[in-house]
Amino acid sequence: MASLVFNTPWLKVRSLPGLAPTFLRRRQCSLLTCSRRSFAVVACSSPSDNGGSVRVRFAPSPTGNLHVGGARTALFNYLFARSKGGKFVLRIEDTDLERSTRESEAAVLQDLSWLGLDWDEGPGVGGDFGPYRQSERNALYKQYAEKLLESGHVYRCFCSSEELVKMKEIAKLKQLPPVYTGKWATASDAEVEQELEKGTPFTYRFRVPKEGSLKINDLIRGEVCWNLDTLGDFVVMRSNGQPVYNFCVTVDDATMAISHVIRAEEHLPNTLRQALIYKALEFPMPQFAHVSLILAPDRSKLSKRHGATSVGQYREMGYLPQGMVNYLALLGWGDGTENEFFTLEQLVEKFSIERVNKSGAIFDSTKLRWMNGQHLRALPFDKLTKLVGERWKSAGILAESEGSFVDETVELLKDGIDLVTDSDKVLLNLLSYPLHATLASAEAKPAVEDKLHEVAASLIAAYDSGEIQSALAEGPSGWQKWVKAFGKSMKRKGKSLFMPLRVLLTGKLHGPEMATSIVLIHKAGSPGLVVPQAGFVSMEERFKILKEVDWDALNNGESVPLESTAAVST
Repeated sequence: MASLVFNTPWLKVRSLPGLAPTFLRRRQCSLLTCSRRSFAVVACSSPSDNGGSVRVRFAPSPTGNLHVGGARTALFNYLFARSKGGKFVLRIEDTDLERSTRESEAAVLQDLSWLGLDWDEGPGVGGDFGPYRQSERNALYKQYAEKLLESGHVYRCFCSSEELVKMKEIAKLKQLPPVYTGKWATASDAEVEQELEKGTPFTYRFRVPKEGSLKINDLIRGEVCWNLDTLGDFVVMRSNGQPVYNFCVTVDDATMAISHVIRAEEHLPNTLRQALIYKALEFPMPQFAHVSLILAPDRSKLSKRHGATSVGQYREMGYLPQGMVNYLALLGWGDGTENEFFTLEQLVEKFSIERVNKSGAIFDSTKLRWMNGQHLRALPFDKLTKLVGERWKSAGILAESEGSFVDETVELLKDGIDLVTDSDKVLLNLLSYPLHATLASAEAKPAVEDKLHEVAASLIAAYDSGEIQSALAEGPSGWQKWVKAFGKSMKRKGKSLFMPLRVLLTGKLHGPEMATSIVLIHKAGSPGLVVPQAGFVSMEERFKILKEVDWDALNNGESVPLESTAAVST
């Protein structure tokens, strides 16, 4: 037997397979049947119920910063809408009057804009289905609450807080679900009028069928089913006249013609209450897709104790919106290939809700950093140099944010930069000269024992004669030409030549391409280029330090004088 809709989405008829009317076989529907005692749902709808158009919404609560989980949900909604040629709606759920602030709302909007998730309708944009803040829609909620009261789907409940607590305690003792017992569900009109005359506060409770089940076909999780006997009559309007979350959401989604509700899996239990409200108000139901939670490496729910969790924090840490968007998209989705690098435009082209995984996604901050580096280095070079140059100037390292020195230095160091803030460290490392600390290290021992003092003596002589300065003035090609000649004179080549030169001129055993590094160190000595407080050791100062090295002490394994090490870091 097949369950089919006939005439109305709320009437369920049974017919033999293949004998249903043609229009029913074409249409995916919301199927519900209800009586006061029993209820059954098979919930699945399609964009055809909304004239064929896809409309999705992201509905944050402005009670704090935009969490990465919320950002991922917004992204999936955005990608789904754009991939289907639909509308992405932003709605602010600010019914929590005590915690909601306009400052938090502004921060959420800023984060969404920074990510590039522009909304088609919502605050600051407008639209035909506004207002787009729940706090401005109270008249609408009251209108539909009264409609439910008139139809008998809700009733006034005059139970006090003490009575409700007692009900829960009794249910616990009897090992029953802590649901409302329905004390006022069968009250007479006279009993209700008596309480109203006394001015007794009341809530509106939804009359839940005592038997039956709810089944939905979730686009991500597949078939999900609940029994109604675990629910109990629930509140839709509080005694202070404020609507409850599930009631607001249902009215909003229906009156805004939302076709697909894509949200976090923690909202999955809410679907039961919302489906009942959809049915009672004769609203067509949207399709549901519940996205898995983002988990910490220990597989617990990602929280502040695991480090940064908000989009704003990552922006302040130097992450790019391109990197954040790409990484968030991969938390539970993939295009079926080995590719992991996507622009927002490519994600729109590739995205499908069918490829969203229902398993929890692990948030890997190391992977996020790597992903950000990929996008950083993929920027047009002029944008990359502008971004890094401005960072170096604002960090108090360089006096100017642009010029040939910035361009050449970015080109040299970019592979070591995953975050814009990393650029500080790599530039300061280039400008530093920790010679004595390097020479005293165990790793440098083979270089020191390979007659490093002889190379140092010849290098000092070349500097004093002006050879090195002349070679550096010609740039990398002039330097390489000089190094080749220097190697011949020392009868050294390859590692036995380049390692001593790197140690003696940069003060380090490892680093970026040496020829360009040495030339840039030379250029950094130009007046007014590097801020004095940056700790730069010029070429002239490097040779002064080099001349003071006690090679005999080093070769005998004696400690490096502390005053020499301190002088390097000033």
